[in-house]
Amino acid sequence: MPHTLEFDSIELSFDTRNILSSIYMRCQTGEVVGLLGRNGSGKSCMMKVVFGAMNAEHKSVRIDGVSLQGNYAGKRLISYLPQEGLIPSYITIKKAFEFFNITIKQVEKDLPEVLQFLHYKPRELSGGYLRLIEAFLVLKSNAPFCILDEPFSGIMPLHVERLIEIINEEKKTKGIIITDHLYRHVTSIADALYVLSNGKLYKIKDKEQLVTLGYISAYE
Repeated sequence: MPHTLEFDSIELSFDTRNILSSIYMRCQTGEVVGLLGRNGSGKSCMMKVVFGAMNAEHKSVRIDGVSLQGNYAGKRLISYLPQEGLIPSYITIKKAFEFFNITIKQVEKDLPEVLQFLHYKPRELSGGYLRLIEAFLVLKSNAPFCILDEPFSGIMPLHVERLIEIINEEKKTKGIIITDHLYRHVTSIADALYVLSNGKLYKIKDKEQLVTLGYISAYE
């Protein structure tokens, strides 16, 4: 039986600007939910609120109908890849794998090219390799739900393909919410798709809706 992460009634504003209003979304294990939106639309804020890293005026986040209260981020029910980076600058990649309970055998099986960087620290890696490793950490964590903010950022095409394969493999047992400005990658793997526009969330049924909401032009 699938597990369900759902959140609603999210309200967030900065000064007089309304960022999020009456947001509702659900994600089940076994599916990828894509989130699209223009830069500055509030996607990262929404993900941080759901994960528990940002406060909101109001929110309701539930797993299988049970409300998540207090500092639930530490319970590892949701694993989160922030846009600004994940691994602290002072630890090695090997330590990061250990923290996420990922064995070297798993790395060797799924991402063998990363083995050469085990003793590197984040600043010693290219941005693309670091992002690939960070996304891998989140996807392979024990959390039943993963939230990925810009996982494809700076990654070379070959590694994008590998990361998509890992996402499709992990969704067999997890629910994954993903946003990225490379929207074609998101739409190619999403089982359900939403657009965040003017503080509200819209479920997308066809490409024409993306045009109507101003996310893409009619010629894309």
